[in-house]
Amino acid sequence: MMKLPLLLLLLLSAPALAAPRAAYVLRIEGADAFVDLGRADTAQPGERLRVYRVIEARHPATGKVLRDRFLLGEVTVLEAGETLSRISAPDELLARMEVGDEVEQVNPLAPRERPTSPGAATPAQPSATASAGPSDAERTALRTAWNTALKLPPAERAKVWEGFLANWPQSDLAGPIRTEISLLREAPVASSTTKVPASPVAPVLKVSAPTSALTDELITVSLSSLAGATPRAVMVHWRERGSPTYRTVHMRAEPHGHFRATLPKEAAVEAGIEYYVEAVEPAGATLAAAGLPSRPQHITIRRPPRDERIEHRNRSRVRVSDEYVDFNRFKGNDVYNLFEADFLYRVYTTVHAVRVGFGNYRGTGKPRDQLDDPTIPGQEVGYTYGFSELELRLHPSLALLLKGTAGVTSDGLRGGFDLGLRIGSETGTSLLIRGASIADIGQRGSLALSWDAVKNWPMSAEVVVTNEPIGEDLGVRLIYTVGRSITPWLDVSGRVSYQLRDINHSGLGFGLGTTFHW
Repeated sequence: MMKLPLLLLLLLSAPALAAPRAAYVLRIEGADAFVDLGRADTAQPGERLRVYRVIEARHPATGKVLRDRFLLGEVTVLEAGETLSRISAPDELLARMEVGDEVEQVNPLAPRERPTSPGAATPAQPSATASAGPSDAERTALRTAWNTALKLPPAERAKVWEGFLANWPQSDLAGPIRTEISLLREAPVASSTTKVPASPVAPVLKVSAPTSALTDELITVSLSSLAGATPRAVMVHWRERGSPTYRTVHMRAEPHGHFRATLPKEAAVEAGIEYYVEAVEPAGATLAAAGLPSRPQHITIRRPPRDERIEHRNRSRVRVSDEYVDFNRFKGNDVYNLFEADFLYRVYTTVHAVRVGFGNYRGTGKPRDQLDDPTIPGQEVGYTYGFSELELRLHPSLALLLKGTAGVTSDGLRGGFDLGLRIGSETGTSLLIRGASIADIGQRGSLALSWDAVKNWPMSAEVVVTNEPIGEDLGVRLIYTVGRSITPWLDVSGRVSYQLRDINHSGLGFGLGTTFHW
């Protein structure tokens, strides 16, 4: 509770007194911080204080502990108590301050000099005595009184200073000490009437996140509580740009009101990311910290410069399949068998994939009106061929398939073509529309829906309209295929089908396939 002029007078008049004790930051709460400088240490509202970061390190060669301090900035005393003061700091400085930082006064006031009367300057000897300052004995007594009163309540401190004046009534400090004693006697009343309740501080939250990132890059979103109560929890809600639903990641709490979360690696896709951040206050209320579900923040995702997106897995595939198809209840007069083997290589450019292979087609058929006459032999057909196919990626979800075949039949060299349009992903959910024509065998049109809803169990359903195997009467096929991933590089599949020319001529079909991919 000592007034600042009296403290400075004591320090300047008694150079042998102990150096002022160090003061530190004790607590940081929202926008306020508290230091152990009070009125007892001459702190007063409006006073400027310097904050230092103290660094101690052991020299690796000598083993000596080195200590130094570095200025962080200046703060202002808002309210001074007996032993503590509440200070205010700029947001940037408050974010850097830590408990344990050192604090000192910026501009300690000079002690008030004892006024001299005009007549006092005439005698030479008294003037010389006054300028000499207090004696060593008085300085020792002053130091003892100061250290004794430092930790006592105001009333007890007043008694200590009264005892000092009783022993040293002629001290040059008698006037300021009497003023201080008067203030100490009034301290309980003054402290109770001047106490101002601190008004609540609205929370100030700062969210940091990149505005752009590269594909497959880890994206970190952070939040800093700059003022007010520290949130109890913080969540970041994110989604791929254009997706209808958000996914949530809870931020982990870090010291000094900081929170941080890293989004999953699969979030960094070229479509970009939309996100918003919510904080839960200590009372339980949810506060929007950045963005809203209807107006989210955006992060642009782009490929690295000169990145050609070369994939090292799932570029190559070898597939072998065989299928038996019967249109007339296993009577052997309207049936065919198709064997194919192919190799596919994915380029991942506009030409998404290239496929080459060979096949063998063998069948027997005759017109529908002759199927029930066993005396009429069936017409046998065969086609051994090679083929190549290009898949052109027009859009990430749209591809055009162009396939050409060339081979030999019983009548010589023949060829054919196959056109397809895929909507969707090659390895995920897709709709495939195809049409094909093969000389001497017939035409075929199909519509296939593929999906991968059950992990490692790809499935498809297909409808085929065809006049195979001899290019005469149309028939309809219904096909269901299911696959199974045995290992990361081996899949097997099986298919069952039902086909018919009319209500009286129908049959079943079966097929097996094996796929190797790497």
